[in-house]
Amino acid sequence: MSRLPPLPLLVRAQLFHHLAAMEKAGMPADRSFALLDLGPAARERVVAFRRLFARGIEPATAGANSGLFTLFETRLLRAAFSAGSPLPTYQRLAASHATRASQLATLRSRLMLPAATLAIALFVQPLPRLVSGAISTGGYALRTIVPLAAIGMLAWLATGFTSWFASGAAAPGRQAAASALLALPLFGKLHLRRNARDFCESLALLLQAGLSLFEALPIALDTVDNHLVRADLATLLPAVQAGATLSQAIGKLRVVDTRQLFAFIHTGEESGTLAEMLMRHADAESEGLALAQGEIMTWLPRILYGLVAIWMAVQLLAAPPPLRDLDVGSRATIVI
Repeated sequence: MSRLPPLPLLVRAQLFHHLAAMEKAGMPADRSFALLDLGPAARERVVAFRRLFARGIEPATAGANSGLFTLFETRLLRAAFSAGSPLPTYQRLAASHATRASQLATLRSRLMLPAATLAIALFVQPLPRLVSGAISTGGYALRTIVPLAAIGMLAWLATGFTSWFASGAAAPGRQAAASALLALPLFGKLHLRRNARDFCESLALLLQAGLSLFEALPIALDTVDNHLVRADLATLLPAVQAGATLSQAIGKLRVVDTRQLFAFIHTGEESGTLAEMLMRHADAESEGLALAQGEIMTWLPRILYGLVAIWMAVQLLAAPPPLRDLDVGSRATIVI
């Protein structure tokens, strides 16, 4: 697995859109990869991928070792190649990355104004004290630049953590990070739903391609990036091998919310359309996740506005009162 950071979302959307278009057109894999051009940002990775593929390494591993694919994408593509045609997976990844890139761009644009407001407030708030001589130039810089640097550092750490966790790279603190993510208010629930959705969608693709449930479960499990969720879902295969139905095994999960999933699977088992019902559940979860993320993007800037306003009010109330004019007696003394 490459240690390179994941490619930008738009580049990854372009990558899987190209692969989906070539697969749909019936283009041979070697020709499809030979025509792959993702621009300067990924040129070296594309060259490395072609070199590995020419040596006979299968596409998922070549993409992982060259840095084109994240660990999750690699797992999903291995499952897709095991199932047959990777076209549905290519299309799913292209659409998913394009949607996430659009959402991220929207969120950034909405956060620019609160961020600019906070920056202006940081520079303006201590300005009167600087003019009056209450603080020095160094003190003014300390009150403005240090908070901005701290905010920038926190944003950088958050971005780095997100990229690291999404890459699936193994590390000693990964299990603790997985547990912390699940414990987060609101975001933890969305993270859990996304992992369960990925599992159901992968399982549906594998079953539609003709794999048995015993073969499909461990492959689909490999697409789950949270270790705690994966450990919970790993109990399904032993239960099914022991004679339980999938719906019965699903009902005993402790981490994943199975209230709706159980109904879909039970209906699929009774009607003989398990793969179709799993895909319907995954599609419904995708729509729900997109709606929830849209709500977050709507409210997060408003919350930041509120926090900035509260901070400015606190700073104004905590500011020392302005110097009063000297009393008459003092003025007389000064005149004398």
